[in-house]
Amino acid sequence: MQWLELHNVEYGECIVLGGSHHDILMVDCGSINQKIREGDLDFSAYVDPTLMERYSGCSGREFLLTHYHRDHLCGLYQMLSKRGGYFDRILLPVSPADARGQHLLLDFALFVYAFLPRQSDYAQVNLSALRIFSRIAKSAGADRVYPIAGGSSFLFDGVTYEVLWPDREGYPFSDLFASAVEQLNVCLASPFLPQVAQRFLELKARYGKAYDACCQSSPLRAEGIAQLDALLEQIDALLPELHLLPTAPDVVQILTDPATTTAYSDELNTASVIFHNRRTSEASLDDILMTGDAAPESFDAIADRLYHDYYIVKAPHHGTASHWSHWLSEIAASHILISNGEYQKGGKIASEYVDLPAVKHCTNRAACPWYASSGCSCNRVACCYDLPTGAGLTIKCPRCRDRKGTAPCGIYVVSHGGERACLCDDLPVQPGL
Repeated sequence: MQWLELHNVEYGECIVLGGSHHDILMVDCGSINQKIREGDLDFSAYVDPTLMERYSGCSGREFLLTHYHRDHLCGLYQMLSKRGGYFDRILLPVSPADARGQHLLLDFALFVYAFLPRQSDYAQVNLSALRIFSRIAKSAGADRVYPIAGGSSFLFDGVTYEVLWPDREGYPFSDLFASAVEQLNVCLASPFLPQVAQRFLELKARYGKAYDACCQSSPLRAEGIAQLDALLEQIDALLPELHLLPTAPDVVQILTDPATTTAYSDELNTASVIFHNRRTSEASLDDILMTGDAAPESFDAIADRLYHDYYIVKAPHHGTASHWSHWLSEIAASHILISNGEYQKGGKIASEYVDLPAVKHCTNRAACPWYASSGCSCNRVACCYDLPTGAGLTIKCPRCRDRKGTAPCGIYVVSHGGERACLCDDLPVQPGL
């Protein structure tokens, strides 16, 4: 990795790693809002043409999705709708299975698919999880789609990256979420219900097995994806009868219960892909830990596989306090990436990040309590070790001082007007500087 660009996509994420041969790996691309608040720019207009044109001349383009939330995903759909072959390879996370081999996230998604209106935001998230293999394959081709999970590895810019989380099997779902899925199955398990209830449960089980088989191929095979689509079509045929079941209102009540919806969203975050580079010798500038929206429990599960230090660590879940892990304070990092925005329903940036002895690169200062109280960037008192003359305050960085040229660290926050230095209270530079 030669450089990194952190895009300001409001309360969303888009991080691009640049290789030495002018190739890129884009990790996530999405926004929770239709408009990016800085300048009130439409997100789709930022994706096309701005974002796509920025990397159109690259020798190779790859994409990695960490999980199925729209603030990480919707930009990928928009890019592929404009140019299906934009990415040479697309790495998609595998939905994990528990100790019994049950894909609880897929189980839950199939219940939502069958019992809730398709136009709801809630259902659209689930449709992404169920339809994404088919949707991406139709745009880009199945031979460009690679499933990844804990234990997977991939190569970029001559460096091997290892997927640390989530485990494909034996995944530890929370008791709350597992209980909700069990309640949904119980609602349809009575032998006194019409046959359509049992038929749905059978198709759901077959979908899980077909999903397992499909994900065994890397890249995916068209016939495996077609089997998943065929099972969904069979479920579609059952919908009118399913909605008439006497227990259908009970299913809907469970699905729409606020505790259940929160548990499902939390599980998607907790199952975010975490990956880092495989070290072949000593620590280097290639050392990077990418975390998606991983939860503290995710870090607990992989703590023994983390390095003691990294050059770059991405703060999970937009740097919010709810996803802060004590392991982040025990890992030495030179630079920390934080994607946050003016939309702050998920929370402000955790104050713990300010106390870390690392240079923070934030896409939006509106979510930062430090900036709100001090009126300046916390990096003004941070020591940067990438300066040409040796360690010193970040305010002495030539990029920060003159807002032109290249940054010694190679890390840029990209605003809608061009590149910015690491000090969040600096004005954006003009394009091309």
